[in-house]
Amino acid sequence: MEIAENVHRVDDTSGSNCILLLDKNIAVVDTGNPGNAQTIVDYVKSIGRKPEEIKNIILTHFHHDHSGGAQELHNLTGASITAHKGEILKDNILRTGTEGGRPPFWYRWTFGLATALSVSRNSNHDSRRVVFEKTEVHQTVEDNEVLPYLGGLQILHTPGHTPGSICLYLAKHKILFLGDSVINNVNRLSRPLTWASSNRKLLDESLTSLRDIDAEIGICGHGPILEDNLMNKLRGMTDRPYNIPTWQIAIKNYQMIKKFRQTNNNKGEWKGSESR
Repeated sequence: MEIAENVHRVDDTSGSNCILLLDKNIAVVDTGNPGNAQTIVDYVKSIGRKPEEIKNIILTHFHHDHSGGAQELHNLTGASITAHKGEILKDNILRTGTEGGRPPFWYRWTFGLATALSVSRNSNHDSRRVVFEKTEVHQTVEDNEVLPYLGGLQILHTPGHTPGSICLYLAKHKILFLGDSVINNVNRLSRPLTWASSNRKLLDESLTSLRDIDAEIGICGHGPILEDNLMNKLRGMTDRPYNIPTWQIAIKNYQMIKKFRQTNNNKGEWKGSESR
């Protein structure tokens, strides 16, 4: 799906949104779950480009629903894997696991089932053996570094969800890539669930730093593309407290849970939030 000139979302992947930046070379922003690499390669071929033109895989953070296909895509194409140094263990291996506190049992049970269903729906993945490869990192990036894609892709270090989370700003198209620092909820933008962030205070500071960016299109890690009044919605979100009780989150997110399949498989007709 074309979002803007030379900016595409790969259809029919599972996990996070997977975005292609089509310059002389191709950059991939997040790969989603394990098993997505061949889908990405097939999409590149379908738009008349060659898989070997993929030169960079840029990860917004280390969580497997964003990075799970990175090593496989590197193995297929030779593309370098790029992340912030805060996401890296020794020997240039991407971190694994989760951040933040332990979620309640009901959430762990629901999320575990939903993740298994999401992965099993990916035709390129054997759902009986969910294997997360060690992911090599070949290049690190720093805050305010600019990568040479489509007139300049600015790195914005936004720690909080994870220590090395990054957002990306494509000034030419006024596109802001938000990773999981912002959730495209059904009725408004929101921060990640309180237990899903390593440092809530730091995340609030990171999000506040984005308030004055001149962006018109927002691409969150999950859900539809945001094109309506993006920055006012983001500023409204940062004005709200980050301490909503779990039971209230569950009630507010009931509609989003019903739409889980469309969100995680990056297809369907769900138009997402009419956020405040």
